[in-house]
Amino acid sequence: MTDGSKDGDGSSVWDQLRRRKVVQWSIAYVAAGWGLLQGLSYVGTVFHWPEQLQRLAIVAFVVGLPFAVVIAWYHGDRGHQHVGGREFVILTALLLTGGSLFWWVGRMPVIVQGPAAAPTAQARDAAESGTSIAVLPFVNMSADADNEYFSDGISEELLNVLVRVPGLGVASRTSSFGYKGSELGTVAIARALKVNHVLEGSVRKSGNRVRITAQLIDAVHDRHLWSETYDRELTDIFAIQEEIANAIVKALHDQLDLTQAAAAVTVKADTKNLEAYQLYLKARELFIARKDLPESIRLFEQVTRMDPKFARGWEGLAAVCSVAPGWGITDRDYKSLSDRAARRALDLDATLSMPWAALANNARTVWPADYARSLALSDRAIAADPKNATAYLWRGISWLELGFFARAIADFDRCLQLEPGYLNAERHTALALLYAGQKDAALAAYERGLAAGFTNTIAENFVAPLVQRGDRLAALLLMDDLGLGPPIRGRLMDALSRPGSVAPDAEALVAAHEDAARNSNPGRFRAHLYLWLGDLDRAAATDDSLTGEYAVWDRYPPAWRNSPGFKHKLERSGALAYWRQHGFPPQCHPVGKQDFNCD
Repeated sequence: MTDGSKDGDGSSVWDQLRRRKVVQWSIAYVAAGWGLLQGLSYVGTVFHWPEQLQRLAIVAFVVGLPFAVVIAWYHGDRGHQHVGGREFVILTALLLTGGSLFWWVGRMPVIVQGPAAAPTAQARDAAESGTSIAVLPFVNMSADADNEYFSDGISEELLNVLVRVPGLGVASRTSSFGYKGSELGTVAIARALKVNHVLEGSVRKSGNRVRITAQLIDAVHDRHLWSETYDRELTDIFAIQEEIANAIVKALHDQLDLTQAAAAVTVKADTKNLEAYQLYLKARELFIARKDLPESIRLFEQVTRMDPKFARGWEGLAAVCSVAPGWGITDRDYKSLSDRAARRALDLDATLSMPWAALANNARTVWPADYARSLALSDRAIAADPKNATAYLWRGISWLELGFFARAIADFDRCLQLEPGYLNAERHTALALLYAGQKDAALAAYERGLAAGFTNTIAENFVAPLVQRGDRLAALLLMDDLGLGPPIRGRLMDALSRPGSVAPDAEALVAAHEDAARNSNPGRFRAHLYLWLGDLDRAAATDDSLTGEYAVWDRYPPAWRNSPGFKHKLERSGALAYWRQHGFPPQCHPVGKQDFNCD
Protein backbone atom coordinates (compact mmCIF):
# COMPACT_ATOMS: atom_id res chain seq x y z
CA MET A 1 0.00 0.00 0.00
CA THR A 2 1.39 3.38 -0.95
CA ASP A 3 1.32 6.61 1.04
CA GLY A 4 -0.88 9.41 -0.41
CA SER A 5 2.17 11.62 -0.69
CA LYS A 6 3.98 9.15 -2.95
CA ASP A 7 3.78 8.58 -6.66
CA GLY A 8 3.33 5.20 -8.21
CA ASP A 9 7.06 4.36 -8.14
CA GLY A 10 7.37 5.22 -4.46
CA SER A 11 9.01 8.62 -4.90
CA SER A 12 7.41 11.84 -3.58
CA VAL A 13 5.57 14.29 -5.83
CA TRP A 14 8.36 16.79 -5.29
CA ASP A 15 10.92 14.20 -6.40
CA GLN A 16 8.82 13.49 -9.47
CA LEU A 17 8.61 17.21 -10.30
CA ARG A 18 12.36 17.54 -9.96
CA ARG A 19 13.09 14.33 -11.90
CA ARG A 20 10.80 15.38 -14.75
CA LYS A 21 12.44 18.88 -14.80
CA VAL A 22 9.08 20.61 -14.19
CA VAL A 23 10.66 23.10 -11.78
CA GLN A 24 13.42 23.93 -14.24
CA TRP A 25 10.92 24.34 -17.09
CA SER A 26 8.70 26.57 -14.94
CA ILE A 27 11.64 28.79 -13.96
CA ALA A 28 12.72 29.01 -17.59
CA TYR A 29 9.15 29.86 -18.66
CA VAL A 30 8.75 32.57 -16.02
CA ALA A 31 12.16 34.08 -16.81
CA ALA A 32 11.58 34.09 -20.56
CA GLY A 33 8.01 35.34 -20.21
CA TRP A 34 8.99 38.13 -17.83
CA GLY A 35 11.74 39.24 -20.20
CA LEU A 36 9.27 39.26 -23.08
CA LEU A 37 6.81 41.36 -21.08
CA GLN A 38 9.49 43.90 -20.16
CA GLY A 39 10.61 44.14 -23.77
CA LEU A 40 7.03 44.48 -24.92
CA SER A 41 6.43 47.28 -22.41
CA TYR A 42 9.47 49.21 -23.63
CA VAL A 43 8.72 48.80 -27.33
CA GLY A 44 5.04 49.56 -26.77
CA THR A 45 5.92 52.84 -25.05
CA VAL A 46 8.26 53.88 -27.85
CA PHE A 47 5.78 53.08 -30.64
CA HIS A 48 2.62 54.05 -28.65
CA TRP A 49 1.01 50.62 -28.98
CA PRO A 50 -2.40 50.20 -27.33
CA GLU A 51 -2.36 49.46 -23.61
CA GLN A 52 -4.60 46.40 -24.16
CA LEU A 53 -1.63 44.64 -25.76
CA GLN A 54 0.30 44.70 -22.47
CA ARG A 55 -2.73 43.44 -20.56
CA LEU A 56 -3.35 40.62 -23.03
CA ALA A 57 0.29 39.56 -22.88
CA ILE A 58 0.15 39.37 -19.08
CA VAL A 59 -3.06 37.32 -19.18
CA ALA A 60 -1.58 34.98 -21.81
CA PHE A 61 1.61 34.65 -19.76
CA VAL A 62 -0.36 33.58 -16.66
CA VAL A 63 -2.69 31.26 -18.61
CA GLY A 64 0.26 29.68 -20.42
CA LEU A 65 2.07 28.63 -17.25
CA PRO A 66 -0.08 25.51 -16.60
CA PHE A 67 0.43 24.40 -20.21
CA ALA A 68 4.19 24.78 -19.82
CA VAL A 69 4.04 22.65 -16.65
CA VAL A 70 2.05 19.93 -18.41
CA ILE A 71 4.45 19.87 -21.37
CA ALA A 72 7.38 19.66 -18.98
CA TRP A 73 5.76 16.78 -17.05
CA TYR A 74 5.20 14.60 -20.09
CA HIS A 75 8.46 15.58 -21.71
CA GLY A 76 10.35 14.69 -18.56
CA ASP A 77 8.90 11.21 -18.61
CA ARG A 78 10.87 10.36 -21.77
CA GLY A 79 13.84 8.56 -20.36
CA HIS A 80 14.29 11.14 -17.60
CA GLN A 81 16.48 13.27 -19.85
CA HIS A 82 17.73 16.76 -19.14
CA VAL A 83 16.12 19.60 -21.01
CA GLY A 84 18.06 19.68 -24.27
CA GLY A 85 18.72 22.33 -26.84
CA ARG A 86 15.95 21.10 -29.12
CA GLU A 87 13.32 21.37 -26.38
CA PHE A 88 14.56 24.85 -25.34
CA VAL A 89 14.29 26.05 -28.95
CA ILE A 90 10.71 24.74 -29.08
CA LEU A 91 9.80 26.55 -25.84
CA THR A 92 11.40 29.80 -27.06
CA ALA A 93 9.63 29.51 -30.40
CA LEU A 94 6.32 29.05 -28.61
CA LEU A 95 6.90 32.18 -26.53
CA LEU A 96 7.92 34.26 -29.56
CA THR A 97 4.95 33.00 -31.56
CA GLY A 98 2.63 33.84 -28.69
CA GLY A 99 4.15 37.30 -28.43
CA SER A 100 3.66 37.88 -32.16
CA LEU A 101 0.04 36.82 -31.88
CA PHE A 102 -0.47 39.21 -28.94
CA TRP A 103 1.00 42.05 -31.01
CA TRP A 104 -1.26 41.21 -33.96
CA VAL A 105 -4.34 41.05 -31.73
CA GLY A 106 -3.38 44.35 -30.08
CA ARG A 107 -3.43 45.98 -33.51
CA MET A 108 -7.05 44.83 -33.99
CA PRO A 109 -9.07 46.21 -31.06
CA VAL A 110 -12.39 45.30 -32.69
CA ILE A 111 -11.40 41.61 -32.74
CA VAL A 112 -10.13 41.85 -29.17
CA GLN A 113 -13.46 43.20 -27.95
CA GLY A 114 -15.42 40.56 -29.84
CA PRO A 115 -18.39 41.47 -32.00
CA ALA A 116 -20.83 39.89 -29.59
CA ALA A 117 -19.43 41.51 -26.44
CA ALA A 118 -21.92 43.57 -24.48
CA PRO A 119 -21.02 47.28 -24.68
CA THR A 120 -20.07 49.08 -21.50
CA ALA A 121 -22.26 51.88 -20.18
CA GLN A 122 -19.63 54.40 -21.29
CA ALA A 123 -19.52 52.87 -24.77
CA ARG A 124 -23.30 53.17 -25.01
CA ASP A 125 -23.15 56.81 -23.87
CA ALA A 126 -20.39 57.49 -26.40
CA ALA A 127 -22.39 55.91 -29.21
CA GLU A 128 -25.40 58.01 -28.30
CA SER A 129 -23.44 61.25 -27.99
CA GLY A 130 -21.41 60.79 -31.19
CA THR A 131 -17.74 61.64 -31.45
CA SER A 132 -16.77 63.92 -28.59
CA ILE A 133 -13.62 65.17 -26.92
CA ALA A 134 -12.44 67.00 -23.83
CA VAL A 135 -9.26 69.08 -23.92
CA LEU A 136 -7.64 68.84 -20.50
CA PRO A 137 -5.33 71.64 -19.34
CA PHE A 138 -1.83 70.91 -20.61
CA VAL A 139 0.69 70.45 -17.82
CA ASN A 140 3.22 73.24 -17.40
CA MET A 141 6.64 71.58 -17.55
CA SER A 142 8.55 74.87 -17.72
CA ALA A 143 11.04 75.78 -15.05
CA ASP A 144 9.10 79.00 -14.44
CA ALA A 145 5.78 78.28 -12.72
CA ASP A 146 4.45 81.60 -14.04
CA ASN A 147 4.35 80.04 -17.51
CA GLU A 148 1.28 78.09 -16.45
CA TYR A 149 -0.90 80.73 -18.12
CA PHE A 150 0.88 79.83 -21.37
CA SER A 151 0.15 76.10 -21.10
CA ASP A 152 -3.47 76.82 -20.12
CA GLY A 153 -3.74 79.23 -23.02
CA ILE A 154 -2.45 76.68 -25.53
CA SER A 155 -5.01 74.16 -24.23
CA GLU A 156 -7.85 76.63 -24.62
CA GLU A 157 -6.69 77.71 -28.06
CA LEU A 158 -6.81 74.07 -29.20
CA LEU A 159 -10.24 73.69 -27.64
CA ASN A 160 -11.50 76.75 -29.52
CA VAL A 161 -10.16 75.31 -32.79
CA LEU A 162 -11.76 71.90 -32.24
CA VAL A 163 -15.12 73.50 -31.43
CA ARG A 164 -15.31 74.54 -35.08
CA VAL A 165 -14.87 70.98 -36.42
CA PRO A 166 -18.18 69.67 -37.86
CA GLY A 167 -19.51 66.54 -36.20
CA LEU A 168 -17.23 66.81 -33.16
CA GLY A 169 -18.65 67.54 -29.72
CA VAL A 170 -16.24 69.40 -27.43
CA ALA A 171 -16.60 69.65 -23.65
CA SER A 172 -16.69 73.23 -22.42
CA ARG A 173 -13.65 74.97 -21.01
CA THR A 174 -15.00 75.31 -17.49
CA SER A 175 -15.96 71.63 -17.47
CA SER A 176 -12.63 70.24 -18.66
CA PHE A 177 -10.48 72.82 -16.83
CA GLY A 178 -12.32 71.90 -13.64
CA TYR A 179 -10.17 68.75 -13.58
CA LYS A 180 -6.92 70.67 -13.61
CA GLY A 181 -4.57 68.97 -11.17
CA SER A 182 -7.08 66.17 -10.55
CA GLU A 183 -5.72 62.75 -9.60
CA LEU A 184 -8.58 61.04 -11.43
CA GLY A 185 -7.59 58.90 -14.38
CA THR A 186 -8.31 59.88 -17.95
CA VAL A 187 -11.11 57.34 -18.33
CA ALA A 188 -12.84 58.53 -15.15
CA ILE A 189 -12.61 62.18 -16.25
CA ALA A 190 -14.00 61.31 -19.68
CA ARG A 191 -16.89 59.45 -18.07
CA ALA A 192 -17.67 62.43 -15.83
CA LEU A 193 -17.57 64.81 -18.81
CA LYS A 194 -19.57 62.37 -20.98
CA VAL A 195 -17.04 62.37 -23.81
CA ASN A 196 -15.40 59.46 -25.56
CA HIS A 197 -12.00 61.03 -26.29
CA VAL A 198 -9.51 63.10 -24.34
CA LEU A 199 -6.67 65.31 -25.49
CA GLU A 200 -3.97 65.86 -22.90
CA GLY A 201 -0.38 66.94 -22.98
CA SER A 202 2.34 69.17 -21.64
CA VAL A 203 4.12 72.39 -22.53
CA ARG A 204 7.75 73.18 -21.80
CA LYS A 205 8.72 76.77 -22.63
CA SER A 206 12.30 77.95 -22.44
CA GLY A 207 13.26 81.30 -23.87
CA ASN A 208 12.07 81.46 -27.45
CA ARG A 209 11.61 77.71 -27.80
CA VAL A 210 8.67 75.55 -26.85
CA ARG A 211 8.10 71.80 -26.67
CA ILE A 212 4.48 70.70 -26.85
CA THR A 213 3.59 67.07 -26.30
CA ALA A 214 0.04 66.04 -27.10
CA GLN A 215 -1.73 62.71 -27.02
CA LEU A 216 -5.22 61.69 -28.06
CA ILE A 217 -6.85 58.94 -26.01
CA ASP A 218 -9.84 56.77 -26.82
CA ALA A 219 -11.41 56.89 -23.36
CA VAL A 220 -14.00 54.20 -24.09
CA HIS A 221 -11.43 51.50 -24.87
CA ASP A 222 -8.60 53.15 -22.88
CA ARG A 223 -6.07 53.24 -25.72
CA HIS A 224 -3.85 55.82 -27.37
CA LEU A 225 -4.91 56.88 -30.85
CA TRP A 226 -2.20 59.39 -31.57
CA SER A 227 0.73 61.09 -29.88
CA GLU A 228 3.31 63.60 -31.03
CA THR A 229 5.96 65.95 -29.68
CA TYR A 230 6.63 69.34 -31.27
CA ASP A 231 9.89 71.18 -30.75
CA ARG A 232 9.57 74.60 -32.31
CA GLU A 233 10.57 78.22 -32.16
CA LEU A 234 7.82 80.32 -30.63
CA THR A 235 7.57 82.21 -33.90
CA ASP A 236 5.37 79.45 -35.34
CA ILE A 237 3.05 78.82 -32.37
CA PHE A 238 -0.05 79.19 -34.55
CA ALA A 239 1.35 76.64 -37.00
CA ILE A 240 1.83 74.21 -34.10
CA GLN A 241 -1.79 74.67 -33.03
CA GLU A 242 -2.97 74.05 -36.59
CA GLU A 243 -0.74 70.99 -36.92
CA ILE A 244 -2.00 69.47 -33.67
CA ALA A 245 -5.64 70.17 -34.50
CA ASN A 246 -5.35 68.60 -37.95
CA ALA A 247 -3.56 65.55 -36.54
CA ILE A 248 -6.38 65.07 -34.02
CA VAL A 249 -9.10 65.41 -36.65
CA LYS A 250 -7.28 62.97 -38.95
CA ALA A 251 -6.82 60.44 -36.13
CA LEU A 252 -10.48 60.64 -35.20
CA HIS A 253 -11.54 60.37 -38.83
CA ASP A 254 -9.28 57.41 -39.61
CA GLN A 255 -9.97 55.46 -36.43
CA LEU A 256 -13.69 56.13 -36.08
CA ASP A 257 -14.79 56.60 -39.68
CA LEU A 258 -16.52 59.93 -39.14
CA THR A 259 -19.35 60.44 -41.58
CA GLN A 260 -18.11 63.87 -42.68
CA ALA A 261 -14.88 64.38 -44.57
CA ALA A 262 -11.85 65.37 -42.51
CA ALA A 263 -11.71 68.96 -43.68
CA ALA A 264 -8.49 70.81 -42.99
CA VAL A 265 -8.45 72.91 -39.83
CA THR A 266 -6.95 76.36 -40.16
CA VAL A 267 -5.69 78.59 -37.37
CA LYS A 268 -5.54 82.26 -38.20
CA ALA A 269 -2.40 83.95 -36.93
CA ASP A 270 -4.12 87.20 -35.97
CA THR A 271 -0.94 88.69 -34.58
CA LYS A 272 2.67 88.41 -35.67
CA ASN A 273 3.88 89.75 -32.36
CA LEU A 274 4.51 86.65 -30.24
CA GLU A 275 5.23 88.68 -27.12
CA ALA A 276 1.85 90.36 -27.48
CA TYR A 277 0.24 86.94 -27.94
CA GLN A 278 1.82 85.58 -24.75
CA LEU A 279 0.63 88.61 -22.78
CA TYR A 280 -2.81 88.14 -24.33
CA LEU A 281 -2.96 84.57 -23.01
CA LYS A 282 -2.02 85.76 -19.52
CA ALA A 283 -4.54 88.63 -19.56
CA ARG A 284 -7.29 86.30 -20.74
CA GLU A 285 -6.60 83.76 -17.99
CA LEU A 286 -6.86 86.51 -15.36
CA PHE A 287 -10.14 87.71 -16.86
CA ILE A 288 -11.68 84.24 -17.05
CA ALA A 289 -10.73 83.48 -13.45
CA ARG A 290 -11.80 87.00 -12.32
CA LYS A 291 -8.58 86.80 -10.34
CA ASP A 292 -6.95 90.21 -10.83
CA LEU A 293 -9.03 92.37 -13.15
CA PRO A 294 -6.86 95.53 -12.86
CA GLU A 295 -3.83 93.49 -13.97
CA SER A 296 -5.87 91.91 -16.77
CA ILE A 297 -6.86 95.38 -18.00
CA ARG A 298 -3.26 96.57 -17.83
CA LEU A 299 -2.03 93.59 -19.84
CA PHE A 300 -4.76 93.88 -22.49
CA GLU A 301 -3.92 97.56 -22.93
CA GLN A 302 -0.26 96.63 -23.32
CA VAL A 303 -1.22 93.98 -25.90
CA THR A 304 -3.17 96.46 -27.99
CA ARG A 305 -0.31 98.96 -27.87
CA MET A 306 2.16 96.31 -29.01
CA ASP A 307 -0.09 95.23 -31.89
CA PRO A 308 -2.93 97.69 -32.62
CA LYS A 309 -4.32 95.29 -35.26
CA PHE A 310 -4.70 92.31 -32.89
CA ALA A 311 -8.50 91.97 -32.90
CA ARG A 312 -8.71 89.48 -30.03
CA GLY A 313 -6.60 91.79 -27.88
CA TRP A 314 -9.20 94.54 -28.33
CA GLU A 315 -11.97 92.01 -27.74
CA GLY A 316 -10.43 90.96 -24.43
CA LEU A 317 -10.03 94.58 -23.36
CA ALA A 318 -13.68 95.26 -24.18
CA ALA A 319 -14.85 92.28 -22.12
CA VAL A 320 -12.79 92.93 -19.00
CA CYS A 321 -13.59 96.66 -18.94
CA SER A 322 -17.27 95.83 -19.30
CA VAL A 323 -17.33 93.85 -16.05
CA ALA A 324 -14.88 96.02 -14.08
CA PRO A 325 -17.46 98.38 -12.45
CA GLY A 326 -19.50 95.41 -11.23
CA TRP A 327 -16.40 94.20 -9.39
CA GLY A 328 -15.85 97.51 -7.64
CA ILE A 329 -13.22 98.88 -10.06
CA THR A 330 -14.37 102.44 -10.66
CA ASP A 331 -11.21 104.54 -10.97
CA ARG A 332 -11.85 105.18 -14.72
CA ASP A 333 -14.74 105.38 -17.16
CA TYR A 334 -14.61 101.70 -18.04
CA LYS A 335 -17.88 101.73 -19.96
CA SER A 336 -16.53 104.19 -22.52
CA LEU A 337 -13.22 102.33 -22.68
CA SER A 338 -15.07 99.05 -23.25
CA ASP A 339 -17.25 100.56 -25.98
CA ARG A 340 -14.21 101.91 -27.85
CA ALA A 341 -12.34 98.61 -27.58
CA ALA A 342 -15.37 96.63 -28.78
CA ARG A 343 -15.82 98.87 -31.83
CA ARG A 344 -12.13 98.59 -32.65
CA ALA A 345 -12.28 94.79 -32.39
CA LEU A 346 -15.27 94.63 -34.75
CA ASP A 347 -13.57 96.96 -37.23
CA LEU A 348 -10.68 94.50 -37.35
CA ASP A 349 -12.77 91.31 -37.35
CA ALA A 350 -16.53 91.56 -37.88
CA THR A 351 -17.02 87.84 -37.15
CA LEU A 352 -16.23 88.17 -33.44
CA SER A 353 -19.00 87.64 -30.88
CA MET A 354 -17.72 88.98 -27.56
CA PRO A 355 -17.49 92.63 -28.68
CA TRP A 356 -21.25 92.59 -29.34
CA ALA A 357 -21.80 91.02 -25.92
CA ALA A 358 -19.64 93.69 -24.25
CA LEU A 359 -21.59 96.46 -26.01
CA ALA A 360 -24.82 94.81 -24.84
CA ASN A 361 -23.59 94.63 -21.25
CA ASN A 362 -22.50 98.27 -21.34
CA ALA A 363 -25.89 99.41 -22.62
CA ARG A 364 -27.59 98.23 -19.44
CA THR A 365 -25.02 99.40 -16.87
CA VAL A 366 -25.80 103.12 -16.90
CA TRP A 367 -29.19 104.37 -15.75
CA PRO A 368 -31.54 104.82 -17.45
CA ALA A 369 -30.45 101.65 -19.22
CA ASP A 370 -31.31 101.16 -22.87
CA TYR A 371 -32.64 97.64 -22.41
CA ALA A 372 -34.03 97.36 -25.93
CA ARG A 373 -30.59 98.08 -27.38
CA SER A 374 -28.89 95.80 -24.86
CA LEU A 375 -31.11 92.86 -25.80
CA ALA A 376 -30.69 93.51 -29.53
CA LEU A 377 -26.90 93.57 -29.17
CA SER A 378 -27.00 90.36 -27.11
CA ASP A 379 -28.94 88.74 -29.93
CA ARG A 380 -26.21 89.80 -32.38
CA ALA A 381 -23.54 88.28 -30.13
CA ILE A 382 -25.42 84.98 -29.95
CA ALA A 383 -26.04 84.98 -33.71
CA ALA A 384 -22.29 85.46 -34.27
CA ASP A 385 -21.48 82.57 -31.91
CA PRO A 386 -24.36 80.43 -30.59
CA LYS A 387 -21.91 78.89 -28.12
CA ASN A 388 -20.97 82.17 -26.45
CA ALA A 389 -22.05 81.31 -22.91
CA THR A 390 -21.25 84.80 -21.59
CA ALA A 391 -23.65 86.36 -24.11
CA TYR A 392 -26.47 84.22 -22.72
CA LEU A 393 -25.47 85.17 -19.18
CA TRP A 394 -25.49 88.89 -19.86
CA ARG A 395 -28.76 88.73 -21.80
CA GLY A 396 -30.24 86.78 -18.88
CA ILE A 397 -29.17 89.53 -16.49
CA SER A 398 -31.05 92.07 -18.61
CA TRP A 399 -34.18 89.91 -18.40
CA LEU A 400 -33.64 89.57 -14.64
CA GLU A 401 -33.42 93.32 -14.11
CA LEU A 402 -36.52 93.82 -16.26
CA GLY A 403 -38.52 91.34 -14.19
CA PHE A 404 -38.85 88.63 -16.86
CA PHE A 405 -37.61 85.90 -14.55
CA ALA A 406 -38.59 82.88 -16.67
CA ARG A 407 -36.70 84.30 -19.66
CA ALA A 408 -33.72 85.02 -17.42
CA ILE A 409 -33.68 81.46 -16.06
CA ALA A 410 -33.90 80.07 -19.62
CA ASP A 411 -30.81 82.06 -20.65
CA PHE A 412 -28.91 81.07 -17.50
CA ASP A 413 -29.81 77.42 -18.14
CA ARG A 414 -28.51 77.69 -21.70
CA CYS A 415 -25.31 79.26 -20.39
CA LEU A 416 -24.86 76.37 -17.96
CA GLN A 417 -25.52 73.83 -20.72
CA LEU A 418 -22.63 75.35 -22.65
CA GLU A 419 -20.42 75.91 -19.60
CA PRO A 420 -21.57 73.68 -16.69
CA GLY A 421 -18.97 75.20 -14.40
CA TYR A 422 -20.01 78.83 -15.00
CA LEU A 423 -20.67 79.82 -11.39
CA ASN A 424 -21.76 83.32 -12.32
CA ALA A 425 -24.71 81.78 -14.17
CA GLU A 426 -25.41 79.53 -11.18
CA ARG A 427 -25.65 82.42 -8.76
CA HIS A 428 -27.86 84.44 -11.10
CA THR A 429 -30.14 81.43 -11.49
CA ALA A 430 -30.52 81.37 -7.72
CA LEU A 431 -31.28 85.10 -7.74
CA ALA A 432 -33.92 84.79 -10.49
CA LEU A 433 -35.62 81.95 -8.60
CA LEU A 434 -35.61 84.07 -5.44
CA TYR A 435 -37.17 87.08 -7.16
CA ALA A 436 -39.75 84.79 -8.81
CA GLY A 437 -40.88 83.73 -5.33
CA GLN A 438 -39.39 80.21 -5.45
CA LYS A 439 -37.46 80.64 -2.22
CA ASP A 440 -36.66 76.98 -1.48
CA ALA A 441 -35.39 76.33 -5.02
CA ALA A 442 -33.41 79.57 -4.87
CA LEU A 443 -31.70 78.70 -1.59
CA ALA A 444 -30.91 75.20 -2.88
CA ALA A 445 -29.31 76.66 -6.02
CA TYR A 446 -27.41 79.21 -3.95
CA GLU A 447 -26.12 76.49 -1.63
CA ARG A 448 -24.84 74.49 -4.63
CA GLY A 449 -23.02 77.54 -5.90
CA LEU A 450 -21.44 78.30 -2.55
CA ALA A 451 -20.25 74.70 -2.29
CA ALA A 452 -18.74 74.95 -5.78
CA GLY A 453 -16.90 78.16 -4.84
CA PHE A 454 -18.66 81.39 -5.81
CA THR A 455 -16.14 84.16 -6.43
CA ASN A 456 -18.67 86.91 -5.77
CA THR A 457 -21.37 85.53 -3.48
CA ILE A 458 -24.06 88.29 -3.92
CA ALA A 459 -24.80 87.39 -0.31
CA GLU A 460 -26.80 90.60 0.25
CA ASN A 461 -29.71 89.05 -1.62
CA PHE A 462 -29.94 85.96 0.60
CA VAL A 463 -29.48 87.37 4.11
CA ALA A 464 -33.12 88.41 4.59
CA PRO A 465 -34.64 85.16 3.21
CA LEU A 466 -32.50 83.17 5.65
CA VAL A 467 -33.62 85.35 8.58
CA GLN A 468 -37.25 84.98 7.54
CA ARG A 469 -36.76 81.19 7.43
CA GLY A 470 -35.33 81.26 10.94
CA ASP A 471 -31.77 80.39 9.94
CA ARG A 472 -30.08 83.19 11.85
CA LEU A 473 -26.66 81.53 11.98
CA ALA A 474 -26.45 81.27 8.18
CA ALA A 475 -27.60 84.88 7.87
CA LEU A 476 -24.89 86.04 10.29
CA LEU A 477 -22.25 84.11 8.34
CA LEU A 478 -23.34 85.81 5.12
CA MET A 479 -23.19 89.19 6.85
CA ASP A 480 -19.64 88.36 7.86
CA ASP A 481 -18.90 87.50 4.21
CA LEU A 482 -20.21 90.97 3.29
CA GLY A 483 -17.80 92.59 5.74
CA LEU A 484 -20.50 93.81 8.09
CA GLY A 485 -18.98 94.43 11.52
CA PRO A 486 -20.58 93.44 14.86
CA PRO A 487 -22.05 96.91 15.65
CA ILE A 488 -24.24 97.12 12.54
CA ARG A 489 -24.75 93.36 12.31
CA GLY A 490 -26.81 93.22 15.49
CA ARG A 491 -28.98 96.17 14.47
CA LEU A 492 -29.64 94.61 11.07
CA MET A 493 -30.64 91.27 12.59
CA ASP A 494 -33.10 93.06 14.89
CA ALA A 495 -34.56 95.03 11.99
CA LEU A 496 -34.91 91.96 9.76
CA SER A 497 -36.64 90.09 12.58
CA ARG A 498 -39.27 92.86 12.81
CA PRO A 499 -40.40 93.64 9.22
CA GLY A 500 -42.00 97.06 8.98
CA SER A 501 -39.84 98.69 11.63
CA VAL A 502 -37.82 101.77 10.65
CA ALA A 503 -34.41 102.57 12.11
CA PRO A 504 -34.31 106.36 12.74
CA ASP A 505 -30.51 106.38 12.51
CA ALA A 506 -30.30 104.34 9.28
CA GLU A 507 -28.22 106.92 7.44
CA ALA A 508 -25.70 107.21 10.29
CA LEU A 509 -25.42 103.40 10.58
CA VAL A 510 -24.77 102.97 6.86
CA ALA A 511 -22.26 105.83 6.82
CA ALA A 512 -20.38 104.36 9.81
CA HIS A 513 -20.23 100.95 8.13
CA GLU A 514 -18.99 102.38 4.84
CA ASP A 515 -16.35 104.44 6.60
CA ALA A 516 -15.07 101.34 8.43
CA ALA A 517 -15.02 99.27 5.22
CA ARG A 518 -14.13 101.89 2.65
CA ASN A 519 -11.37 99.74 1.13
CA SER A 520 -13.74 96.94 0.04
CA ASN A 521 -16.32 98.67 -2.19
CA PRO A 522 -18.71 99.32 0.73
CA GLY A 523 -21.32 101.03 -1.46
CA ARG A 524 -21.99 97.82 -3.34
CA PHE A 525 -24.98 96.83 -1.17
CA ARG A 526 -26.05 100.22 0.19
CA ALA A 527 -29.62 99.82 -1.12
CA HIS A 528 -30.03 96.55 0.74
CA LEU A 529 -28.82 98.06 4.02
CA TYR A 530 -31.45 100.78 3.74
CA LEU A 531 -34.14 98.22 2.85
CA TRP A 532 -33.25 96.06 5.87
CA LEU A 533 -33.31 99.10 8.15
CA GLY A 534 -36.73 100.08 6.76
CA ASP A 535 -35.62 103.37 5.16
CA LEU A 536 -37.38 102.89 1.81
CA ASP A 537 -36.83 106.46 0.60
CA ARG A 538 -33.05 106.23 0.87
CA ALA A 539 -33.14 102.75 -0.69
CA ALA A 540 -35.01 104.26 -3.66
CA ALA A 541 -32.42 107.04 -4.03
CA THR A 542 -29.49 104.63 -4.59
CA ASP A 543 -28.24 103.95 -8.12
CA ASP A 544 -27.82 100.20 -8.45
CA SER A 545 -26.01 100.56 -11.78
CA LEU A 546 -23.08 102.16 -9.96
CA THR A 547 -22.84 99.51 -7.24
CA GLY A 548 -23.66 96.36 -9.19
CA GLU A 549 -26.60 95.65 -6.87
CA TYR A 550 -29.88 93.91 -7.65
CA ALA A 551 -32.15 95.61 -5.13
CA VAL A 552 -35.28 96.71 -6.96
CA TRP A 553 -36.87 93.23 -7.00
CA ASP A 554 -36.00 92.43 -3.39
CA ARG A 555 -38.96 90.98 -1.45
CA TYR A 556 -37.78 92.18 1.97
CA PRO A 557 -39.33 94.11 3.56
CA PRO A 558 -42.76 93.32 2.03
CA ALA A 559 -43.68 97.03 2.16
CA TRP A 560 -41.06 97.75 -0.51
CA ARG A 561 -43.06 96.14 -3.34
CA ASN A 562 -45.34 98.73 -5.01
CA SER A 563 -44.08 101.49 -2.74
CA PRO A 564 -43.40 104.90 -4.35
CA GLY A 565 -39.68 104.21 -3.99
CA PHE A 566 -39.99 100.84 -5.77
CA LYS A 567 -41.83 102.43 -8.71
CA HIS A 568 -39.45 105.38 -8.83
CA LYS A 569 -36.46 103.05 -8.96
CA LEU A 570 -37.92 101.06 -11.88
CA GLU A 571 -38.59 104.27 -13.76
CA ARG A 572 -35.06 105.57 -13.14
CA SER A 573 -33.53 102.27 -14.21
CA GLY A 574 -35.20 102.37 -17.64
CA ALA A 575 -37.29 99.25 -17.02
CA LEU A 576 -40.62 101.10 -17.10
CA ALA A 577 -39.79 102.69 -20.47
CA TYR A 578 -39.03 99.22 -21.88
CA TRP A 579 -42.31 97.80 -20.51
CA ARG A 580 -44.40 100.54 -22.05
CA GLN A 581 -42.86 99.91 -25.44
CA HIS A 582 -42.46 96.11 -25.39
CA GLY A 583 -44.89 94.82 -22.76
CA PHE A 584 -44.94 94.29 -19.00
CA PRO A 585 -43.53 91.20 -17.25
CA PRO A 586 -46.09 88.61 -16.07
CA GLN A 587 -46.23 89.86 -12.47
CA CYS A 588 -46.76 93.53 -13.40
CA HIS A 589 -49.57 95.38 -15.19
CA PRO A 590 -50.34 99.02 -16.02
CA VAL A 591 -52.84 100.99 -13.96
CA GLY A 592 -54.22 103.82 -16.04
CA LYS A 593 -51.80 105.72 -18.23
CA GLN A 594 -49.18 106.60 -15.66
CA ASP A 595 -49.20 104.03 -12.86
CA PHE A 596 -48.55 100.29 -12.57
CA ASN A 597 -48.59 97.53 -9.94
CA CYS A 598 -46.55 94.38 -9.50
CA ASP A 599 -47.99 91.35 -7.69
